[in-house]
Order: sequence, then C-alpha cells, then structure tokens
Amino acid sequence: MRQIRNDKPYNEAKRGVEASITSNMAEWPRHTGQEITYDDALNSEHEMAPGVDKLTMQSAARWCADKDGKYPVPMPGIKKTEY
Repeated sequence: MRQIRNDKPYNEAKRGVEASITSNMAEWPRHTGQEITYDDALNSEHEMAPGVDKLTMQSAARWCADKDGKYPVPMPGIKKTEY
C-alpha cells in the first residue's frame, strides 16, 4: 500500500459500503423473491439489521426458535420483507 508506506491518507470506506450493498443485494432475492438493482438497494428504506446499534452482550437473540425448535426461514415470493 503506497499510501500507508508514504504516510498518506488512505480510506476504504467507499469500497466497504459498495461491498456491503452488493452482499445485501445477494440476500434480497433469496429472502423475498424480488429482483433488486444497485440503486434500489442503495436507496431502500429497509433496515437490514434493525437495532444493531443497541445490541449488547445481554441482548436477546433477534430470532428465536418456536415451540418446535424451528427458526424462521426465508420464504421468497411469499413474504416480501425479511422475516
């Protein structure tokens, strides 16, 4: 890394955001059955991890098993939002 070796500013934030959006785009159709474009994902109001900023080691799990020990699964084409 030339910037680091030469003590110059180096920022991977843009690449990190793009990678995260792309990763979410891969999950979207798997969970909802809907196609999504990069712009749709970038401008979506959907919160991928609601409340993540408030998680602590004592926080309850986001998804819990039901009375039969089963966890929620994606239902593409049936549910249009995640779980």
